[in-house]
Amino acid sequence: MPPPMTRLRRQSNQSLLPDVNLPDEVITEILLWLPVKSLMQMKCVSKSWKTLISNPSFIKMHLSRSARNPYFSSVVPTRGYYFLENRSSFIHFPVSCLLENRWIRHPKDPYYRLSDKNCRVVLGSYNGMICLAGYCNESTKYKKVWFRFWNPATRKISDVLGSDVYFNDMHISRFYVFVFGYESLTDTYKVVSLSSTGNEVKVFSLGDNVWRHIRRFPFGARPIFRNSSLCEGVYLDNNVNWLAYRSDRNGVKKFVVISLDLATETYTEMLLPFDEGLHVWGNVCVLMNSLCVYHDLKETDFVIWKLMEFGNVNSWTQFLKFTYQDVQFYHEIDRSALFRIRPLHLSENGDTLVLANNQNDRAILYNRRTNKARKTRMYNNISWLSIHDYVESLVLIC
Repeated sequence: MPPPMTRLRRQSNQSLLPDVNLPDEVITEILLWLPVKSLMQMKCVSKSWKTLISNPSFIKMHLSRSARNPYFSSVVPTRGYYFLENRSSFIHFPVSCLLENRWIRHPKDPYYRLSDKNCRVVLGSYNGMICLAGYCNESTKYKKVWFRFWNPATRKISDVLGSDVYFNDMHISRFYVFVFGYESLTDTYKVVSLSSTGNEVKVFSLGDNVWRHIRRFPFGARPIFRNSSLCEGVYLDNNVNWLAYRSDRNGVKKFVVISLDLATETYTEMLLPFDEGLHVWGNVCVLMNSLCVYHDLKETDFVIWKLMEFGNVNSWTQFLKFTYQDVQFYHEIDRSALFRIRPLHLSENGDTLVLANNQNDRAILYNRRTNKARKTRMYNNISWLSIHDYVESLVLIC
């Protein structure tokens, strides 16, 4: 006979069960607010709950809720392997941790080690889907690159894909960069490969699992690659965007943004309203769902321009400008090296801008109202210049 307390608990639970008779709409609403990890456990409650949580409409609604709590993702060295490139782990944490200046921890779960997935870097993320890349040099001339598509929240990952193509990596004028994006019309995740000359553009579609050559960059335009990594360019609303330039007859560079529509595979070219500064440092980024261009100005100022209406070159607006010395950056900066900044995130109220820089192991919080900046408390060997947006989701791996 079970102990009295056990019998009482069992009787109490049995007495409560008949009273639980919530409408399906209420159950759905409650489940929509739960994190992915809890929902994966809830699938075991009943067949009806498993069917509901696996329903594409539920997944889409849950993704919409999750987007209100954005994350950052990056790759950090696995403990004990700080100097080995292939010994790294995926890490993700809420953006609110940075905005509130709280600590984050390294992942202890060995599941997040990229070496176990035969990959080295994160190319990007969309809808909770992470695009991982691995590569190796099989000769002195060519580099073999492959991908895996991964949902860390549901712990589902694809097979190794796209590894049947070799990329010329011998000469600096022929190296490639990759951008991960999504084409909403056909619900297809894609990877775009662009050569540094702009002469060769390829698209890999998850589902078809094949590389296709598409039309090259607009004639006379040449992409600008700022980072020495596989990932360059940004994705926004079905378009992949790169910083590029044209040279006139006198050799003067005119800077533009080239956008590739993933649905039509056609290009849009948008001239920038300035030239000064991009010769030194600058690139494209996305802030609050708007395409932006940022750049250094005379090594004294930092400027961000926002495109208010996509495709309208007259809608460029100077969104932000501050002097490094005014926000007290320079007291810790090595003046012998160029100070480079990359915007990562703009808070919902528009007051706080999260910035990465190349001279510190911590991100910077800049307050637009007070024109003051401060370092975050996070170290953790995060490569802030190569960080990505991320959101937890139930999205399925196709």
